[in-house]
Amino acid sequence: MNKNSSSSQEAADAKIQEPKIGSKQIGSLSDAYIYNNNVDIAVGETSGQVLVEDKINYKAKKNVDTTTVSKDGSKKKKEKQEKPQQSSFDKKNAFNIVLTHCTADFDTLASAVGLAKLWSTPHTENRAETCDGNGKEDDIDFDNTTPLPTYVVLPRGAHPSVQRFLSLHEHLFPIRSLKSLTEKTSLQQLSNLNRLGLVDAQRKDRIGPADVLLEYAKHVVIVDHHIDNESDIIRMTEERNIRSDYVLDKVGAVSTMIAERLKTARIAISQAEATLLALGIHGDTGSLCYDSTTARDAMALSYCLENGASQAAIAENMQPSLSSEQQQVLTQVMLNTNSTKVDGVTVSTVLLSTDGFINGLAAVTQDALDLSSSDVYLLAVVYDPKSNPSKFKKSKSASDPNLGSKVKASLISSKLNSHEMKQSNGEGSINSNKENIRRVRLRAAFNRKDIDGSGFLERNEIATALLSSGIVTSQDTIDVVFDAMDTDGDGKVDFDEFASFAEKAEAQQKKRELDKEKKASTMIVIGRVKAGISVEAVNLNELFRQFGGGGHAKAASMTVRLSDESDASGILQNLVDELISTSLLKQPPVCDFMTAPVMSATPDMTEQQVDYMFKRYDIRALPVVDDDNNVIGLVTSKEVASAKQRLMNKQEKQAKQKAKREEEARKRGEEIPEMTDKEKAIMKKRKLGSALKGWMLQHVTVCEGSKKLNDVESMLLENEIGCIPVVADGTMQLIGMVTRTDLLRQHRYYSSLHYNNKAFSDSIAARKPIIELRKRLKKFDIEE
Repeated sequence: MNKNSSSSQEAADAKIQEPKIGSKQIGSLSDAYIYNNNVDIAVGETSGQVLVEDKINYKAKKNVDTTTVSKDGSKKKKEKQEKPQQSSFDKKNAFNIVLTHCTADFDTLASAVGLAKLWSTPHTENRAETCDGNGKEDDIDFDNTTPLPTYVVLPRGAHPSVQRFLSLHEHLFPIRSLKSLTEKTSLQQLSNLNRLGLVDAQRKDRIGPADVLLEYAKHVVIVDHHIDNESDIIRMTEERNIRSDYVLDKVGAVSTMIAERLKTARIAISQAEATLLALGIHGDTGSLCYDSTTARDAMALSYCLENGASQAAIAENMQPSLSSEQQQVLTQVMLNTNSTKVDGVTVSTVLLSTDGFINGLAAVTQDALDLSSSDVYLLAVVYDPKSNPSKFKKSKSASDPNLGSKVKASLISSKLNSHEMKQSNGEGSINSNKENIRRVRLRAAFNRKDIDGSGFLERNEIATALLSSGIVTSQDTIDVVFDAMDTDGDGKVDFDEFASFAEKAEAQQKKRELDKEKKASTMIVIGRVKAGISVEAVNLNELFRQFGGGGHAKAASMTVRLSDESDASGILQNLVDELISTSLLKQPPVCDFMTAPVMSATPDMTEQQVDYMFKRYDIRALPVVDDDNNVIGLVTSKEVASAKQRLMNKQEKQAKQKAKREEEARKRGEEIPEMTDKEKAIMKKRKLGSALKGWMLQHVTVCEGSKKLNDVESMLLENEIGCIPVVADGTMQLIGMVTRTDLLRQHRYYSSLHYNNKAFSDSIAARKPIIELRKRLKKFDIEE
């Protein structure tokens, strides 16, 4: 899907039609449908395939009046914001740059490398005629079609998994650092910057410090697959008269769009490039498992494999093992997770505080979601942005006065609850002495941490106490805390040393509480959502956008600058409240989607009668009810088949016994007597089989009509059955049946399964005439 940002006078005067949406969607790559401010440039042909649902309304923008009114009332033209002073454009030294978003993932890196390949490799589409009516080469066409050296820039680092991949592969790709481009010696060269590409990013905050390059580009191209996001770069390029192309497409990964264009252009790609593109598709489609995945993603992945993508490299980099730092965080996440269940959906959150930034939190969040029974998981980490990220590995030194109090807050105070205070207050004379109460509390805390009961605290006991308090620690942190407690240096902490440490920590705590200056910090929130019909409406991209974050509907992140770290819990709670109120669909009760009305069997029916109903109505199960329509059992095709086999075996046995008796009578010369009417009636009854009440399933599981979808799924899974009778709440009155097909309709996995709302379910009173009519007609259904 293509959208253009232009405001030149030529575009205003030209006859521009609303762009059609086609299957090829790469911006500024000759065969995409690009409508820009230079309307005299032929860009390509349509493919004939129109995606109406993905269409973005486009209007040719007229020349905007920039007249403003000054304070004295006079009118004057608004001056355009000028670009930085640049040298004249040198075509011989021109080059292109493709930007990833900050903290690059595989999709944005693969897309950038692929787009750089397109822009730097000559191919048929790039060799278009670039002459105007006078036979001169058009500079703008040169900007759009001529292959030039193209570099990939990662504005602000990459995910740990991407960093590991680049540690071995970086020399195979045209990657250049942002610092090398923004140095004083390079700023003059930036005047030769022709095209600037942004992949998987539409906003300036997504490219961080690299937004300075927008000032130098002659042509800006945005390629993305987040169709719901808005771009602030387009407006900036319009204001500064920079040519721009804005290309969107509804696919699972931007790498898919690039791979399709490479295939169309017949550009040969290396095995490393094919592997990187495959990693990008795997990463943003969840290995083709996310609900945003399309058939085009699968075909693009097939193209990568055909070009030599390494499955071994893909497997190794898509599922990397967690680092020791990430493992420590994951341990704390699992220990401190808070979960809330709403309408069958489990929403889990955890809020951690660390000394500095921690890499790889996205992988930790995904593992926490997989390991827990959560449907939605929000991981929030608060840290001091001025701290060195290595502070997590190498904690603060022993000379740091704030460390002891920080550890103390979780090690001692947070574990002394009001219940312990009540116990202390009940010890007679202690009530009159606050100091004695404090000593008793500290003694109780000391004894709890003294696991071996030796009367001293050792390093392993301190480590256990820190871990149970929810503090993310390293061995260095444990050593610092222990050394601060062990004032006499004998390698163990007695109660007096413990009490002294607590007193100092409490003093530091009170000092901080009295300090009116709030501590600024940074909060990172990463969200992940499992697939499922109950969380189909959850859109983390929309939820996090209010804080400048974003991503995908089921995987997104955001960063918030806090004036006080105590605000973090409130922000996280507000996110959860908004998610619950706006995104969680209320699950319908069983009575809204069950199959109703349903036929039923009576306990006096036989095998043949039940089998006749199964065959006539093409059903595989029937509830068994008594005269009052109460459920007393269930019969399935399995029970009918077993009963028919038993009846057949019994009849064969009786026939053999009868033949044997007749043979023996003939040998003795006796006359075989004819059966009496009574014997004939008995034989006829035996042929019909035995009563259903003798072989039906008894004590069957039933479901009340008010149960929710998740409850019914659990019942089907636990009982390993394909259907459950539905009864009125608080009774055994049959009102319907819920089957696997009913549940599949609710999940909407397959469009061929018609979705029935309410499913003709009515109350017993409303269905009573139908039930009575069916009872009267039953005698005509059975042929004896």
